[in-house]
Amino acid sequence: MQNNKKFIKILNCWIILIYFLFNFSYANTTNLDLEKQLEIAPNEVKIEILMQLIDKYKQVLPETSIEYSKQLLVLIETIEFKVKQAKALHKVGIAYEYAGKNAQALNYFHKSLSIFEQIAIIGPFSLEIADSYLNLGIVYWRLDKYEQSLDYCSKALNIYKMRGSQAGIANALHNIGTVYDLLGRYDAALERHFDAMEIRKNLDDQTGIAESLNSIGIIYYFKADFSKAEEYYLRSLAIQVILNDSRGIAKTFNNVGIVYSEQKKYKKALEFYFKSLKQWKKIANELEIANVFNNIASLYIILKKYHEAQLYLEKAEILATKNNAKYLLQENAEFFSNFYLARNNYKKALKYYKQATKIKSEIVNEKISDKIADMQATYESEKQEKEITLLKKDNDIKQLEVDRQKILTNSFLGGFLFVFILVFILYNRFLLKKKANIRLGIEKEKSDKLLLNILPCRVANDLKETGRTEPESFENVTIYFSDIVDFTTVSSHLEPKLLINELNTIFTAFDNIVEKYHSERIKTIGDAYLCVCGMPEEEPNHAENIIKASIEIIQFLTKYNQTSSIKWKIRIGVHTGKVVGGVVGVKKYIYDVFGDAINTASRMESNSEPMRINISEETYNLVKDKFKIIKRGSIAVKGKGNMKMYFIDI
Repeated sequence: MQNNKKFIKILNCWIILIYFLFNFSYANTTNLDLEKQLEIAPNEVKIEILMQLIDKYKQVLPETSIEYSKQLLVLIETIEFKVKQAKALHKVGIAYEYAGKNAQALNYFHKSLSIFEQIAIIGPFSLEIADSYLNLGIVYWRLDKYEQSLDYCSKALNIYKMRGSQAGIANALHNIGTVYDLLGRYDAALERHFDAMEIRKNLDDQTGIAESLNSIGIIYYFKADFSKAEEYYLRSLAIQVILNDSRGIAKTFNNVGIVYSEQKKYKKALEFYFKSLKQWKKIANELEIANVFNNIASLYIILKKYHEAQLYLEKAEILATKNNAKYLLQENAEFFSNFYLARNNYKKALKYYKQATKIKSEIVNEKISDKIADMQATYESEKQEKEITLLKKDNDIKQLEVDRQKILTNSFLGGFLFVFILVFILYNRFLLKKKANIRLGIEKEKSDKLLLNILPCRVANDLKETGRTEPESFENVTIYFSDIVDFTTVSSHLEPKLLINELNTIFTAFDNIVEKYHSERIKTIGDAYLCVCGMPEEEPNHAENIIKASIEIIQFLTKYNQTSSIKWKIRIGVHTGKVVGGVVGVKKYIYDVFGDAINTASRMESNSEPMRINISEETYNLVKDKFKIIKRGSIAVKGKGNMKMYFIDI
């Protein structure tokens, strides 16, 4: 009997060894075609092959990568190995991320992370969890959810540091730099990108170095330092050529063309645009081809080569329409409007201008609709769960009533005793219910106060009454945006507790000043502070109120610095325009604001100076007779060309 057991153990060991050898040969072989292997491999091996195929096609044929992801989702249902399930779901998320389907990517990354966090053998500080955090951070910044992105990227960075993963640290710093770039905080963005590049140099990661150089070039472009942008783009391009990175080369050719265009070196710009076009045609990426067509056409309009301009605009329009790329169609319509304006055909110029405005509105509405749909879906789901709970309780009560009737029927004498007990129970339930109602009223009052602390009164009332609130557009709003100068450098020398106490003191004072001038604090992101006046309640003196609040904030900080060991300085930017306001999120409600006016206010801040208030021309026209103002002239602004700016003379 003992010999039989020993034989069975040996046999099982051989079976396991043969299985893993078979698995290894399928997963790592390079001579056989992966698609052919997929037809004959067992399910465990198919999962490994499908993950390889996803990586193979994610950049060149993202839709094919998604098809393999769907097969992978079916197969992982057949296995119980949680680690492999989590890795497979993570890979599916990557496929959707490369296909530009960020909502689906987010879903699968969260599912993968949930499994990883549940697995004890992985641990809370595993590299798998760090990778999940980082990918979630990347998807969130692509969805314009910068606060969530910074949160997840920072979590990933902390784990990478704990585990000593230099490559992970570089990737996390790179993506944090990208978020700061999108927020217009260029100095902070450059600091992260340079740190990431140094690590990548130590690792001899040429692909990563090229990526860092390109990102630094982008930031210098938006800072309007075109000579430095050109320098870093060309350094990135040199590495991409050595690596034979076709997509990277194509993108960088286009970026260099844009820089030369800004420098009015139109011949060189066209040369690089056509180099980019040639590369994208080899890759067969229609969206990027359409983008380059638009860029070439814009130059031909400037050079008054109208026949060529029209030809490339029409080509771009065809490809953008085919792929339903609204952002390209909007840009194309804007260029068509400029084209006809240059030809003095004002009727057609107006037609395309209206078309561009309509598409832009559709893009904004789609984003808002998606957010509202998510909120509504969550609300309906929670409502349905509550209804099921109430129905279950109702059924339980009915069953108790049936049982009571049985007891009364079966025992007449026992019935008297039961009635007595029932009366006693009901009386106690009445007392308990009364106490519960009193406590419920107290808790409701607390929750109402808390809600009013984080949301405007009207929005809070909408959520309490209907469970939802509609976003609104406000025409006359003045936006305040400030940022602490050299915050990263100063904060790096402070203990976390002291830093938080300092920010709490400063921002509490800001809140009191803002409230004094009938304005609304929207949010803080790290050391940045955003508030508005003129929404959600109309305020005729919105511009004047924000300027008065800004002056008082500068005065407060100046006085505070006289007694504080830490000297804080801020830049302030102010702009007036149209804003859309509404609630984002479904678990943690946040009232947020959207629109080009918010971006412009951010640009005013980034072009301001320490302890000064920089305002746009729109705000200047409203307050020029009420404050002393210093004219600054026209300054180049990211994505908007030259804009007139003014300092408030305090």
